[in-house]
Amino acid sequence: MDDADLLNIFWEEANEHLATLNTSLLQVEMLSDQDEAYFATIKEMNRVAHSLKGAARAVGVHLIETVAHYMEEVFHAVMNRKLSLSATLADAIYDGLDLIQQLVEQQTPDDSVVVPVLSALEQIVAQASVIKTQEFERVEMAEIHTPALRQGEETVRVTVTKLDRLMGEISELFVARMHSDEQQNHIKVLLRTLGKWQREWRNARTAYIRLVRRLQEEGQQVSPELPVIFRFLEYNQRSITEVNRMVVGLSQAVAQNNMRLTALTDQLQDEIGGMRLVPFESIVGGFQRMVRDLGRDTQKQIYLEVRGASVEIDKAVLDTLKDPIMHLLRNAIDHGIESPSYRTEMGKPAAGRIVIDVQQRGSEIVIVIADDGRGIDADEVRRSIVQNRLMSESEAAILSDDEARMYVFYAGLSTSKRVTTISGRGLGMDIVRDRVESLRGRVNIQSEAGQGTSVTISVPVSLTRMRCVVLQVGGQLFAIPSATVIRMESLPIEAVFTAEGREMIMVNERPVMLVSLAAVLNLPMGRNADQLQVIVLQATDRQVAFEVDELMSEVELVLKPLGVELQRAQFVSGAALMGSGDVLIVLDVNDLVRQAVGVPIQRQSVDMSSSADTRRVRVLVVDDSITTRTLEKNILETAGFEVYTAIDGVEALHMLSQHSFDVVVTDIEMPRMDGLELCIRVKSTPQFEHIPVILLTSLTKPEQREAGLKAGADAYLVKSQFDQAELLETIRAVV
Repeated sequence: MDDADLLNIFWEEANEHLATLNTSLLQVEMLSDQDEAYFATIKEMNRVAHSLKGAARAVGVHLIETVAHYMEEVFHAVMNRKLSLSATLADAIYDGLDLIQQLVEQQTPDDSVVVPVLSALEQIVAQASVIKTQEFERVEMAEIHTPALRQGEETVRVTVTKLDRLMGEISELFVARMHSDEQQNHIKVLLRTLGKWQREWRNARTAYIRLVRRLQEEGQQVSPELPVIFRFLEYNQRSITEVNRMVVGLSQAVAQNNMRLTALTDQLQDEIGGMRLVPFESIVGGFQRMVRDLGRDTQKQIYLEVRGASVEIDKAVLDTLKDPIMHLLRNAIDHGIESPSYRTEMGKPAAGRIVIDVQQRGSEIVIVIADDGRGIDADEVRRSIVQNRLMSESEAAILSDDEARMYVFYAGLSTSKRVTTISGRGLGMDIVRDRVESLRGRVNIQSEAGQGTSVTISVPVSLTRMRCVVLQVGGQLFAIPSATVIRMESLPIEAVFTAEGREMIMVNERPVMLVSLAAVLNLPMGRNADQLQVIVLQATDRQVAFEVDELMSEVELVLKPLGVELQRAQFVSGAALMGSGDVLIVLDVNDLVRQAVGVPIQRQSVDMSSSADTRRVRVLVVDDSITTRTLEKNILETAGFEVYTAIDGVEALHMLSQHSFDVVVTDIEMPRMDGLELCIRVKSTPQFEHIPVILLTSLTKPEQREAGLKAGADAYLVKSQFDQAELLETIRAVV
């Protein structure tokens, strides 16, 4: 093992030791030196500091060795009752732990950070007369150095990239399994067809026997051709029976293989996915430390309780949620928890309480952050809504208290009359919502004035597989995450009523807005004369009922990551592969609900026969990525365009010669013939030169844009800045 490998092992070990020391120190601060656990914990901290010192010495990280040594001596003095663990002493240790953390994270602190930390620890050790100066050689600042950055990526047993790649391959195996299921269904259809043939054969055989018998009874001669035909049919019947037997055997074998493939796929995904799981408690130490420090800064007594800390969560999800949770804690401390004197006057315990409760509920991880502070005044929120011109005073007045409080997640809106360095003023709650929704999750807030506030974060357990409801709207199939579905039902038209200018239905004895999903997605819409197919969805902001053409089924889908060009596409949360290999768009429920609130009521049915007479704009999409190609096709078809696709410039030219198109949307970097060459060929060919060409590319440099326009492109759109509305507007502008 070389030095780099040894150093990597040390960094991992040091992180574990730091987590233990931080957590243990927080525990000790809440104990009395009369408690049995007090000295047991100090003893364990002494052991951990000693191990950290030895490991640092072995790899030559002398500054960590020095700090760990001072900590070890401090813990030893506390064990021997030569020192008491005061707040000042704890602060010095925390500063030492922070210094070590910086080194572990490959930062190089300057003297202004290092000197005060070492001096404080050295003075504490000297006061306890634990060691003589000559017993341990002090490290001069000139000797302090940080070894070279560790090589490789952050790991959870194996590199995260490798795990992602493995999970991707497992997803492909899952798709293969779904494809095999479809093949089995085709075999079942074949068996039903064979069964029908055999029934028809038996009827024909019976009819033949009756015919021969009747002819014989009537004394008529049986035509010599009839027995020949009958023997041929008998031969066919035996052949079909044998084919049926073989197909039955094939069906059973495929079913058994599918069962084994299902078990293997599930086992592999559980085991590989489990390698990415880390317990929630891995980030708890940082929360406890922050609550302690902010409590001291604000002169508030605060107790943090964490429930369900052992619940395991995907590391990528946990990393994304860490900052939002920390912001919610800061808000609770700064704006929620009152001062001890005020709490006592109000009949509350002097110490405020914050609870983080983590649970896995089915296919979701649910994290609740609750405090027993002053709560959120809904009237204050309404006033802020009006002041920020989000709505008029009359519109804000009709909001329910819960609806009003949800507006704290809008950028810049705050009810705080002061700006602090702890939580700021309304510049973070919108980020909390955005981070949660980026995980296909949702966030909700409940509060009672004077009693406290509770924020609930719900995110999927898996980011690669998800149970979804497949539905049909405007002739297109879409998927909705099952976790967001409150209810699916068929309702009589009489169940719809109008209130406040909106169509409504009753859900759980409360009115819920009803909106056509086709209207939101700008698809042809109609209404059955008697029954409505309705799906009620829960988003961050509220519940909304959507009318759809047909509710199909609930299935488990393999989610594929969106390309950069589609990550900002409105209403699109992801893409899923069906067993047939088709790409299915997974809709973003939060986007749908927000758009639905502003959709005007236009309930007249669309005359499909008349609209079919008008030729739609025909678009040729050219891209070598099948996912990008398919998703762009779905977006454009959803907007009412007729779309054809090609994989590169060569195929595009062939299709242009075979069909007439109104516009070409093409990538630039493609095999065989790139987009620039395609554009030049189109513009230089008399029969094509009138066709507008839109370049949709990841190339962002000014000279690349200039080259595209020089090639004759009518528009140049950048994928990293891709906006669905901009693409649609550009197409409509050039045709």
